Amino acid sequence: MVELAGARASLLASQVLGKPVKIRSSPAARPEAPRHLGSLRTVAVAMVGTGLAFCRSRPLGVAASAGVVAVRAGAREVRSGDEIYVKYEGQLAEDGTVFDSSEGKEPLCFTVGSGQVVPGFDKAVRGLKVGEKKTVTIAPEDAYGQRSDAMIMNIPAEQVPKGLEEGMQVLLGGPSQKIPAQGVLDDGSAMLDMNHPLAGKDLKFSIELVGFREVVKGMDVVGWNGKVVKVPFAIANSPVSEVLKEPKWPEKWPYTAADFRRQDESDDQGFYNAPRFVTHIDNDAIESIRNLYALQFAEAPQGEYSVLDICSSWISHYPEDLKAKRVAITGMVEEELGANKQATEYKVADLNKNPKLPYDDNQFDFVTNVVSVDYLVRPTEVFQEMHRVLKPGGVAIMSFSNRCFFTKAIAMWVADMSDGPGHCQIVGNYFHFNPAGGWKDITSLDISKTPQSNPMWVVTAVKA
Repeated sequence: MVELAGARASLLASQVLGKPVKIRSSPAARPEAPRHLGSLRTVAVAMVGTGLAFCRSRPLGVAASAGVVAVRAGAREVRSGDEIYVKYEGQLAEDGTVFDSSEGKEPLCFTVGSGQVVPGFDKAVRGLKVGEKKTVTIAPEDAYGQRSDAMIMNIPAEQVPKGLEEGMQVLLGGPSQKIPAQGVLDDGSAMLDMNHPLAGKDLKFSIELVGFREVVKGMDVVGWNGKVVKVPFAIANSPVSEVLKEPKWPEKWPYTAADFRRQDESDDQGFYNAPRFVTHIDNDAIESIRNLYALQFAEAPQGEYSVLDICSSWISHYPEDLKAKRVAITGMVEEELGANKQATEYKVADLNKNPKLPYDDNQFDFVTNVVSVDYLVRPTEVFQEMHRVLKPGGVAIMSFSNRCFFTKAIAMWVADMSDGPGHCQIVGNYFHFNPAGGWKDITSLDISKTPQSNPMWVVTAVKA
């Protein structure tokens, strides 16, 4: 069988995998053609998303999570917007070769009409009722497209990984983005085939609708000084929200130096030296974290509380009517920090070089961080510092998505960019151990707005 999780076109030829590996191609791995095939140096710093083959948090069986309600019977038919579970088998129409199957695995979970699956598969499930089966043949135009010579990419000789040979595969931007080498030319340059392995193929799918997944919204979390904060838009039965409800903490610090290695170990100052006045998550994700901040900040005395945003930029995603007395921010790029209109003060700080925060003890009611925890190579010290500068009863709010600068994120984070529960466990462990006993009410929340939006996952903790 061949497998390929949906690859985005982040083109960093950085690692040779050696012998060809089998690639499995899930029907949910919808291909996205590269918008730009220019220099690898340019696209290496592009934001990387992960094409999701399953529900955005992780694959779920129908009964895998107690909070998930899966409709098993009745007259309900699948329609756009439904989140469903299906069993399937995919064959090559020309000879019946099975290239993928859910046999022996969790049912495939995806949202109909969200673009998570190839168009023909998405069309095929519409109108099905629980228990119904269907067999369809999908033409390339509704699957992985026709093969195209425009998808053959040339890598300059100076950027070809050492030892690359024809048939080997190259990581392009993410662990799931493995592209076969067509060959190495006489001048040392290499040709990569960006076509999907199933491009140009008619595909035959046998599909069975297993159930519907119903979303339950609304969660209570502990906030400032132990006050209960009601979050009506949090997805209570998401695996992300459930992973820390009854946490299973490791007996000791579970990580090694290898977990914090990065593909690009060069000085971060060189990578971040150019200002980027952009947002790294979409508007829906920004709205979600902004709304969560509003609920958390509302519990503190208005006009009196203080906030610190670490690894910050020209925007902190705080509510527009922010009523904080003090808004301190730290980050790598002074031009970005200086442009932050909500900040009352800023300090340039590279926490990977010097994790000590430039503030006295017990200064802040809240410490926040948006989509940057995955870059921290010294989280033990950073989380201890967050604890030190927070007032007792203060709240730390760490939020993240499935996007990052792949080459600068730590190894255990990029192992699976779609693993929301796993990432929440990592951040929860950071809190649990740093300092030991220093944090309480460690909670994870899924506040993603829609299946089409960037996910927004959050871990909060209160200083004990």
